[in-house]
Amino acid sequence: MPRERTEFLDDFSPLANNGAFAATLNGRGLYSTIQFVLRLSPAVRSKLSSMPSGIVNSSMVDLDGVEAFSTYLHETIHWWQHVGSTYGLLLSMTYPAQAHANYDHLKSLTASVGFKKPIRKLADTLPAGGYGTPSGTANIIINNHFDMDSFRALTVSPLSAKELVQSPLFESLGHSYEIALGNCVLLLASVSDSNFCVMQHPKDWGDHFRKLREEKAEGYYYGSPVSLYPIGAQEIFEGQARMVQLQYLHFATGGLLGMEAADEAGMFDGVYGSAFSTFLQLTELERPSSIDHPTIALFLLICDVAINPGSGFPFPLVHFPTFIRDVEPGARFVWLCRLARLKCPDVLGSIRNYSREEYGEVSRKLCDAMVEHSPLSIARDFSRWIETPEFKPLMAEYETFRFSKGNSAARVLFPHFLSFMRDKYLRPEFFCWPGTWMGGDRLSMDALTLFERHGALFVDKEDDDGVFPRLLPGRSEKDVQETFDDFYVNNVIYDLTRQWITQPGHFTYNYRWLSQKGSDQEIQEFAERSFEGVYDVRPSSVNVL
Repeated sequence: MPRERTEFLDDFSPLANNGAFAATLNGRGLYSTIQFVLRLSPAVRSKLSSMPSGIVNSSMVDLDGVEAFSTYLHETIHWWQHVGSTYGLLLSMTYPAQAHANYDHLKSLTASVGFKKPIRKLADTLPAGGYGTPSGTANIIINNHFDMDSFRALTVSPLSAKELVQSPLFESLGHSYEIALGNCVLLLASVSDSNFCVMQHPKDWGDHFRKLREEKAEGYYYGSPVSLYPIGAQEIFEGQARMVQLQYLHFATGGLLGMEAADEAGMFDGVYGSAFSTFLQLTELERPSSIDHPTIALFLLICDVAINPGSGFPFPLVHFPTFIRDVEPGARFVWLCRLARLKCPDVLGSIRNYSREEYGEVSRKLCDAMVEHSPLSIARDFSRWIETPEFKPLMAEYETFRFSKGNSAARVLFPHFLSFMRDKYLRPEFFCWPGTWMGGDRLSMDALTLFERHGALFVDKEDDDGVFPRLLPGRSEKDVQETFDDFYVNNVIYDLTRQWITQPGHFTYNYRWLSQKGSDQEIQEFAERSFEGVYDVRPSSVNVL
């Protein structure tokens, strides 16, 4: 494909902006972390709608069609990163967890001092006081929200570091990560294992982190030096999605696309090539001339392992001094690359068949060197959870898509994640190298089934920028629509809660991304009614400070 990059290849990722949405005019597709929606540009949607359904290759459609499908695949990888990896699921849960962790505190504070906004400014006006006082409650709300913001920003991109770590609200990396991970686990347990018969309760971590603070362990006390790695989850996510896209283009076109053509088309420019460049530098490997190469395969495997920590979720957190390194994707990526060169040099050229056996052997060697859980052991453990009495009710809801009310983000996404992990344990090679298994001679009905089963739940349309549920096999349209409605009512409440805590001025109702229908007044009324149903106050009645 030695020609100019076409209109069907680019994407836009909102990760660096804390998941904030930007129109697809900035690119040909995107996955929004906070809105949980996969979007494609009208040009890509139009091209896809003119093609046969399912996975396509150059023998079925023209090159523009293959490229359009590759963009859809790229954005689907972003969906998988968020609902099919342990880090991604926890990242996705930080947004709803910010509201759920503060719900009782917000209700208590409103009962004490009235409905006032923003909480950050309210805290400055309250008489000083400790736990149980309005001042103490306001500070808990602010700190909970800030710590989860910090986890999200610092793990996504080290570029976020300077402003955050200089804030008086910032205590330490370890503290922010502990609060975020703990609250996300609590949220997930609330819809499945509320008695913590299967999952480890985050309260079990408290004494260990307290000891690290008292001992002034780096990264765990106020004022501690902050050690950051050169890349974060954004670079890993985009590097992984781009390389999967290139593998698909290579195999689907019979090898027409090579590394040289990809370079000429600018497909490794900026964030898309950052992780791969770091990988080559740390492993001391030469840049391969072909996309069908063991170096590319190893890069994708390391990306997969980096975004799938197992400490604290699903396995008990036991080694607290390395907690930061163990859960931070950028740190894991750097360590895995160096260990591949220093401790496991035999893995550097060993992946040639993209097989389950190669995936298991190489990932085990790297994780053993890092003293970490392997991705197959993680997927196996989650597969076991599905069969326990604690999780069977949630999985039954997922199978029918008739979900109980409450905590809808966790209730909908957690069982999807568990289903993904079950399939990943059986076919890890497909989920690590999907571009390889979706093009050329390896393409099979099994690949099509897995790709369709784990497609994004919420998408846009060619002629409408709103959000719509994807109809799912075996689920009724009515059940899917009701789940969609409840899911996005909660999403609006999460956004209004964020505004309440952090944003000056009156509430805003910028929800055109959700629906193009209805007047602005109708959208505001919908948002206010949803918020009032949870907090018993209407946003328009707030006392703005």
